[in-house]
Amino acid sequence: MVHYENPKPAATVVAIRDGELLLVRRAVSPAKGQWCLPGGFIEMRESAVDAARRELEEETGLLTKELAFLGICPYPGGPQGDLLVLGFTTENFSGQLAPGDDAQEVHFFPLKQLPRIAFRCHREIIRMYKEAAATLGITSEGNIPR
Repeated sequence: MVHYENPKPAATVVAIRDGELLLVRRAVSPAKGQWCLPGGFIEMRESAVDAARRELEEETGLLTKELAFLGICPYPGGPQGDLLVLGFTTENFSGQLAPGDDAQEVHFFPLKQLPRIAFRCHREIIRMYKEAAATLGITSEGNIPR
């Protein structure tokens, strides 16, 4: 028998509205009371995209069908063991914004005025989004110049 010790897969979402980023304030440890992206662990027999959608809905009340892949952030030695965090983005969502699951608060922040982000991989995935947006010419208000 071969026993593999692999990182735990997680999915997170960069949700943008009018140039502002959706963050959740954590209600549980690790990083209780700190801001992060909505996200969490991928469950058995669940795709990364489905996990990202589920976590967005559970933590913020928002629903999305459209997610674009941003990138991967390996996180060895994290507070919950070795992780592999997959980042997705959406600007198309609906629903009533409300904290749920392990979030005590949800709020949109201007991309240029973000609070301290609790997790290194969440900071890295936000950086990936900003770089992709700059490459596409998206302004800080979320508009593509004409």
